[in-house]
Amino acid sequence: MAATARRDGWSVTLSAARARPGDRVRVIGANWPAGQLVQLVTCGELALPGSSSCDMRAALATAVGRDGGFAVTLTVGEPPRPCPCVVHVSAVGTGGGGHVDAPIEISGHPTGPVPTPARTPARLDVVEARLTGGGSLAAWLGAPHRRTLVYTVRNAGTQTLSGVPLTVRVGNGADAVPGPATGELRPGETRTYQVSVPIPFAAIGDYPVTVEMGGLGQARAVHEAWPWGLLVLNVLGLVMIAFGVRRLLRRRRERGHGPQLAVDGPVLLPAVVRLPDLGAYLVFDDAPGAGRIRRLSGGRLSPEDLRRLLARDVQQPTAVVDLDALDTFLTFRESR
Repeated sequence: MAATARRDGWSVTLSAARARPGDRVRVIGANWPAGQLVQLVTCGELALPGSSSCDMRAALATAVGRDGGFAVTLTVGEPPRPCPCVVHVSAVGTGGGGHVDAPIEISGHPTGPVPTPARTPARLDVVEARLTGGGSLAAWLGAPHRRTLVYTVRNAGTQTLSGVPLTVRVGNGADAVPGPATGELRPGETRTYQVSVPIPFAAIGDYPVTVEMGGLGQARAVHEAWPWGLLVLNVLGLVMIAFGVRRLLRRRRERGHGPQLAVDGPVLLPAVVRLPDLGAYLVFDDAPGAGRIRRLSGGRLSPEDLRRLLARDVQQPTAVVDLDALDTFLTFRESR
C-alpha cells in the first residue's frame, strides 16, 4: 500500500510502504516550489543523525515541475543505521530545513530504537557556489575540458564538522566527481573548496553541477556549453560539400552535352582538330574544356601560322581527338 508524508504543505507519496534493499519504489511529490532541485535518499534512524544515517550511494536528484510536482523511481538502499527507516526528500540549497520524510519498512534490515538527538542538528550555510574557467580553444571546438567549482560554506551550527564528505555531481543522475577532503570546520568558520569538474565532448546546452557536504549545504551551479567553433566548422563543411557536388554535376553536364556545331555550312568540323603540319591542335571556343586546353597549350599556335596553314592543302585528313587523351598529352608535354 502507498505511504504518504507531509510537512509545511509539501507532500511525498511512496508506491509501497514496504520493500527490500534493491527494490524500486515510485516516489511522487506535490506542492513543492516549482523549479526546486530535490534530493531523495533512503535513511535509517528516521534520518535524525543526518547524512551519516543514509545510503548516499543510492541517492538521486530531480527537479520539481512547473505544477509543483515530481515523480521518480528510487532504488531502495541499505542505510548504515538501523530502522525505523524513511525516504528522505530534501530541497537542495535550503540548509537542510526543507524536507519531508516518508516512512518505509525495509525487509531484512536491522531495527533499533528511535534515536534521541543529543544536541542541536548541524547547520551549513552556502556562501557561494559558482563555476570558473573555460574560454579555451578546446572548449570552443567542443573538446572535453574542465571547469572549476568554487564552493564556499559557513558552519552555522554549534558543533564542529569533521571529515564530512563533499559530493559533486555533473548532470542528472551522473556519478560523483572526486572531491577534496573537507577537514575540520569549526562553528562560525567559513571555508572555500575548489573541485575540478569534467565537461564531456561536444557538450551542448546547460549542464547542472550539484554539490553538498554530508547532506548539508546543498547548492547548484549551471555550466552553459555552446561550442560555437564546432558548429561553425560543421556549417563550413556542409557548404564545401554542396559546392563540390554542384561542381561535379556541372562537369558531368558539360561532358554529356558536347559541343553544339552549326550544320548549315559546306564543311562540319569537330570542336578539336589535329593539325599535323604544325604539330598542334585547333580548339574552338565551344569545345568542352576549351579554357583548360588553351591554358595547357600556352597559345603555341600563332594567327600567322594558322593563316599559312589554312592557305595550304592539308595532305593528312583531320581527326577528332579524345579530350581525356588530349588532356593527358598536354599535361605531359607541359611538365617536360
